[in-house]
Order: sequence, then C-alpha cells, then structure tokens
Amino acid sequence: NNKEQSALFFEAIDNDDLKSFFNTKYLTGINYAKKLTLSLSKVNKNDMKQLMQAGFTDGEILEINQVTSYFNYVNRSVLGLGVDTKGDIVGLSPKENDDPENWEHS
Repeated sequence: NNKEQSALFFEAIDNDDLKSFFNTKYLTGINYAKKLTLSLSKVNKNDMKQLMQAGFTDGEILEINQVTSYFNYVNRSVLGLGVDTKGDIVGLSPKENDDPENWEHS
C-alpha cells in the first residue's frame, strides 16, 4: 500500500539494482534465481558455493531452486498456451473465492 516505495522497487528492478531493498544474502539468492531463469546452462557448482557462503542452508537452496523452477514452469505453460488471466483473482482459496480480501487457505 505504498505507491512511492512500490515505484522505487520497480525502478530498482528495471535498473537491476536491488541493493537498497535486500541484504547481501538475499541478493545472492535473487541472483541465483535470475541465473536459473535466464541462463540455466551457466549454473554451476560455484553458484551453490556462493549460496552457502552467503548463509543459505542446503534446504533453503533447494527451496529457492524449487520455487524458481516451479514458477518458470507455470509461466511457460500459461504463456505457451496463450492463457489469458485478465480479470482473474489469483491466489484465493477455492472455498473463499467470493471475497478478494480473504487469503485463507483452510
């Protein structure tokens, strides 16, 4: 709900400069996710070493990899099929789909 902060964040994304929003640890994770998405063939053991040196556990590295890979898969599926989600409210529980403010998943 902060339009000014949101605009600064998107500007930082456009300029590939997220240092003012994330610490070194999280920037390392973001850079790995970006590399996994845009340059998969360049991912190597050094990337895992950098993540570990930044302080991520094996489980956290796996989670970054799995979440990034899943979102890449879903986005490619949706875009590859030409699915239009315009007007859809994404993220609502099926049981509570009539209230866009309700994010409960039980």
